[in-house]
Amino acid sequence: MSKFFVDLKGLAYEKISFEASFEPGVVDFGSESLQQVGPLNWSASAERVGDEIRVAGSLNTSLELACSRCLEPARVTINKPFDLFFRQRDEEMFDEDEEIELTESDTRTAFFTGTQLAISDILREQILLALPMKALCTIDCKGLCPQCGMNLNSGSCNCPKEDFSPHEDFSPHMDTLLEIKRRLENRSS
Repeated sequence: MSKFFVDLKGLAYEKISFEASFEPGVVDFGSESLQQVGPLNWSASAERVGDEIRVAGSLNTSLELACSRCLEPARVTINKPFDLFFRQRDEEMFDEDEEIELTESDTRTAFFTGTQLAISDILREQILLALPMKALCTIDCKGLCPQCGMNLNSGSCNCPKEDFSPHEDFSPHMDTLLEIKRRLENRSS
């Protein structure tokens, strides 16, 4: 095994273990808005299981991405175990002109060509899958003003605050939604 690849040629039925730490920049996330800010510590083992290769391990790193509310940097820590199965790509199975039906076990198995698995690709995929849907810089982030765009975490702006009570500026659909909300609130009290 090199720093980035697991060599599968010599992998017999015994388990091999490996671990390393990748500094920021080693794994390419394909996005300028996502930056690794701490070391990516990982460990894994690989073994043959029938026709498949099982790679199981864990990773730990810190990333920085834009806050979903205010767009300031938000730090996210990822601690994630993984347990993956890989199978040599069978050219007959993947005739690009022919449709095939995958079984449930096929959807849990990734395919590879050649004699090596790229560890950095596996780690990148696992990190991207572990990212939160909405990253926040702080749990109580106030976001941006919808009128002027000012970051409300750093102060208040002079824009008029939106009033969510019904009046003539709302669309007629909003009145209907507010009436449904009132009925639901009355029912629960």
